[in-house]
Amino acid sequence: MYRFALVLVLSTPAFATLAATDACRVTGTAYDAAGKPLQAVVRLVDQQTLQTEFSTTDAHATFTFSDLSPDASGQRYRLDVLSPPTVVTGTHIATRSVLGIAPGFACNAGESVHADVRVQVD
Repeated sequence: MYRFALVLVLSTPAFATLAATDACRVTGTAYDAAGKPLQAVVRLVDQQTLQTEFSTTDAHATFTFSDLSPDASGQRYRLDVLSPPTVVTGTHIATRSVLGIAPGFACNAGESVHADVRVQVD
């Protein structure tokens, strides 16, 4: 009984490490239309499952998304830079607009991808 418990306790970190190497990570920088670093909210969209994650940029306008499902298709993930929240007249719901969209990209198992997103002006 004690041997089984000991084996279980000692093998748990190994399984956690093995699982972590299967995930991928995305880092990048948000830029305004002029190419200057921008503090903003960045949304990561998994175009396969339609799930979203959000990250705020730090003082250097960089962001990170970790523990993502790997996919080598080349188009699974997309980044959006969002506007500050505004309240629509007559409601109390804060809304955001998409200011820029980065092209789709892949993130392979155990890989760290650098992908920037920029505000687009039409």
